[in-house]
Amino acid sequence: MGWRTIVVNSHSKLAYKNNHLVYKNSTQSEMIHLSEIDVLLLETTDILITTMLIKRLVDENILILFCDDKRLPIGKLLPFYGRHDSSLQLGRQINWTLERKGIVWTEIISQKILNQRQHLVDLEYQEKAEALMTLHNGLEIFDPSNREGHAARIYFNTLFGNDFSRDGENSINAGLNYGYTLLLSIFAREIVKSGCMTQFGLKHANQFNDFNLASDLMEPFRPIVDRIVYEYRDADFRVIKRALFDLFTNKYLYNSKEMFLTNIASDYTKKIIKVLNEETERIPEFQV
Repeated sequence: MGWRTIVVNSHSKLAYKNNHLVYKNSTQSEMIHLSEIDVLLLETTDILITTMLIKRLVDENILILFCDDKRLPIGKLLPFYGRHDSSLQLGRQINWTLERKGIVWTEIISQKILNQRQHLVDLEYQEKAEALMTLHNGLEIFDPSNREGHAARIYFNTLFGNDFSRDGENSINAGLNYGYTLLLSIFAREIVKSGCMTQFGLKHANQFNDFNLASDLMEPFRPIVDRIVYEYRDADFRVIKRALFDLFTNKYLYNSKEMFLTNIASDYTKKIIKVLNEETERIPEFQV
């Protein structure tokens, strides 16, 4: 897996030559070896890209994100098959038991609420943090009382004010949505690489969501987006968006090691799928 996130945001041409991405615009030319690239973000529609380059990027499991004319993520490119035995793994995925999915999903949501609580503790909102802990301690399989939703309302209102709603059109929500889309893309890639289908989730089951499983697995990681957006909450969306690229360059503590987010997502996804396959019992943890 590469380590660089390449952002292309101006009129240019991208091509392939000798295992390199070739970037050209009116004033410069540059070559980047594919082994260095982890994510390619095409932030403008004013880019020409060759099909050979697209093919080689897919071969190397490099995540390609496309943006619309407002420079917002609109789509991603993933291979049909992420490993040689995808059919075997798809059979396992279809046979995941409801009980096993419930246990795994509830642990994932437990981690999410704990990470939201830690963010509030770090900001010295101790009373609200304890409220989240109380909700967490009563969490049941598949959360029939919607403690996750109640925790989210307390959490976001504490961060951004009692009048804040996730449905509002403002820079904060635009930043959150942008960051969550980046997270979703990262986990979708890892799910495909693991031989699973992104459509079949653990609890997420929206018929119009092609990435239900990615929506489930990314939950504990949402607070790292929240932290960045909160830090730049008074800034213009363009500033927030630039700050969110730090998701790819920052390192986070995982398994007692400092690691890049894409590497953490890879390990986290593989281990979750092993638990769902009943190959192991230990669910991985991600804490911020």
